[in-house]
Amino acid sequence: MKIENIDFGEAVKELAKRAGVKLTQYRPSEGEREKQVLYEINHLAGEFYHFLLMSHPTGKKALNYILGRGISKESLILFKIGFAPEGWRSLHHFLVGKKHYHVQSLENAGLVIKTPGGSYYDRFRGRLMFPLKDHRGNICGFAGRVLDPQAKEAKYVNTPETLVYYKSGLLYGLSEAKEEIKKKDEVVLVEGELDAISSFQSGVKNVVAIKGSALTTTQIQLISRFTKNMTFALDQDIAGDQAARRGIELADEQGLMIKVVKAKGGKDPDEIAQKNPQLWLKMVQQAIPVYDYLIDSALNRFNVEGINGKKKIGDELVPILTKITNEIVKAHYVKLLAEKIKVDEEAILNEMAKWQKDQSEGGVKGQTEKVLVEEKKPRERFWKNIFWP
Repeated sequence: MKIENIDFGEAVKELAKRAGVKLTQYRPSEGEREKQVLYEINHLAGEFYHFLLMSHPTGKKALNYILGRGISKESLILFKIGFAPEGWRSLHHFLVGKKHYHVQSLENAGLVIKTPGGSYYDRFRGRLMFPLKDHRGNICGFAGRVLDPQAKEAKYVNTPETLVYYKSGLLYGLSEAKEEIKKKDEVVLVEGELDAISSFQSGVKNVVAIKGSALTTTQIQLISRFTKNMTFALDQDIAGDQAARRGIELADEQGLMIKVVKAKGGKDPDEIAQKNPQLWLKMVQQAIPVYDYLIDSALNRFNVEGINGKKKIGDELVPILTKITNEIVKAHYVKLLAEKIKVDEEAILNEMAKWQKDQSEGGVKGQTEKVLVEEKKPRERFWKNIFWP
């Protein structure tokens, strides 16, 4: 239930649905009713945005733009992409004026913003709209993208966290890709919505977007329900991306097998898949284990023949190898690194032990300093009360 982000009552309904059992006596809690209202509002907002993009003159410019980016009409329909018009109260008028929802519910869903004067206006205006669904297909929120890449405003605006939307627990495209992920027993992780959609179109359909490079524990647990094999295909080199590296550590701790796509031919998966779908498919198929990737990356950036280069390679890779949880995997890569930089395995193991000791002592020192600071505060208050009553 925790991974599903649902409470007990919702879990009962979900289990009954899966078992084909009809609940004859069921009274939803206040929290469940509120969540259901937010799901209904988000669904109607998604229909509103999608209609404007696909069937209304208001969305023609946006439709031409997204089709020009290589996204097919079939994909627009599958992923329910839409358009938020420029008007300040267009969605407000539709949901409150026509559908008779309370404006407070729209605010709770993150769709409108309240002014200091007490009036409300639409959060999303003049943007392509990407519904953000949970793996069951409920729309939890939205990501709105500007049409003009030169616009001064933020490229993306997302729904703020709500009762049903938690960015850290959502994977874009999972509701559409989950069957393919189970079939392939592998998930391909990309950064953004367009990366995922273009990849899906190219034939790599077991793909989800993590909306950035930071993979969370909740997302990893969710992925684990469908596969234990994960392939990173992010925009940046993960060797230099601390957020991505942390995600790899978390996935390793959860026992997932991790690979990395060595991307070329474009700045991101969206561009590569649009230019050359077959190349993108081939690159995904040829993804290499993550620790091979990280070792190769370090070897390519530093001079392995010089002592300074060896030290830099060690400084970068020792913390990574130390954190590998499987001892057999760890031993394999210690041996491989020793061979690559031409040193004894014992030297690397010694550096790993030193690094681990430094981390432990640093943690103890930090906790000790925190305790001393906390103990000092009452004494400071005591003397201040004496001299400055």
